[in-house]
Amino acid sequence: MTETTVLDLAGVIYSSGKVFDGLRTGRLDTENFLDSGSLEGVTSRADLALLEDLRDVAQHVIDHSGEKIDAAYVRSINAKITRSGPLHPGQLRTAAQQIGVETRYGRHKPEALTDSALQRIIDGAIATGDDIDSALSLFVDLARAQPFEDGNKRTALFVANGFLLGVGSDLLLQVPYSDDDPSIADQLNDRLAWAYVHHDDDDVKQLLRQQGIRRR
Repeated sequence: MTETTVLDLAGVIYSSGKVFDGLRTGRLDTENFLDSGSLEGVTSRADLALLEDLRDVAQHVIDHSGEKIDAAYVRSINAKITRSGPLHPGQLRTAAQQIGVETRYGRHKPEALTDSALQRIIDGAIATGDDIDSALSLFVDLARAQPFEDGNKRTALFVANGFLLGVGSDLLLQVPYSDDDPSIADQLNDRLAWAYVHHDDDDVKQLLRQQGIRRR
């Protein structure tokens, strides 16, 4: 298998930027930025900061593929989100910050985590024995736990892909998204919100399996 590059993760970067952070740059311009650093088509400083963060996180995942997926690894992913993310990148949020997520199914306000509690979530997610299900569980469980001030879904997505790269899979987990059909992203957000509030992951994992798994 050829060496993985950031451009191989272009679909992960583009789809997550669109769905999670409102990226306005188009697909081809995103790929050109990742390939050559071209700023043509990058229309705002916010887009540039987001693309730089996603590029750096992707490179970090590639550089550290094969490392143990543990709490320190997850924090290192969030720590790369510095231009468009939290004020304290890589630091677990505290209970005093009162961080929660408003959803159509009610407010989701998970407890603040310690390193050991975060590790238990990781261990539970990767204990399935199936690489794809473990990656999906890492994404959903970490996104639901909201360990950080910001960038939680991005962090969860790249942790899941770091896991897949580390086990030698030729598959990647992208965010279900279509330039031509915004309802796909709406379905993801709706099913993820349901999983947050009701701890029922079946629907969101089914969507991710059907429309999020891609070969690199």
